[in-house]
Amino acid sequence: MRSTRRLVIALGVALWALTLAGGGAFAQTTTKKPAPEAKAGDLLLGDITSDIELTRAAVQVRRQALVTAAMDLEPKDADVFWPLYREYRTEMAQVNDRFVRLLTGYLENYDKLTDDAASKMLAEYLSIDRARNDVKTKFVPRFEKVIPPKQVARFFQIDNKLDAVINAELAKLVPLAR
Repeated sequence: MRSTRRLVIALGVALWALTLAGGGAFAQTTTKKPAPEAKAGDLLLGDITSDIELTRAAVQVRRQALVTAAMDLEPKDADVFWPLYREYRTEMAQVNDRFVRLLTGYLENYDKLTDDAASKMLAEYLSIDRARNDVKTKFVPRFEKVIPPKQVARFFQIDNKLDAVINAELAKLVPLAR
């Protein structure tokens, strides 16, 4: 569980990096009290899962704000861009859910990883990478139908830069396999 907390910290650091100044607003949330029969391990996993989801939500809010600032869309383009953007991010989130599961599993087992587990994790990582590219490939022509191709290129450059910041922060914190 300690290593899973590392993922939450890594995502938090990535969020901080995305804010450029480390600031930002945080939403106040309420948490449900667990049922009395819940086990301590289940509670910790639930807390970690909640932390990951809150961090991911905050990253997405900040990401949209950065895309908004960088795209500088005309109102007529913005009206058609943003619904498609939300659809794109929803599909990317589904792929990224797989990545979070993979990373969480890795962080829980990296120090006792078997060759078989390492091969399966690497195959899943490559599959996730292909799935991300598949989503991008699917959406490029859809974006080109609603905004000029130069704007589409700009959007995917911005998207790539934001992913690079997050990946760089994760790379600093995720330990190598042993």
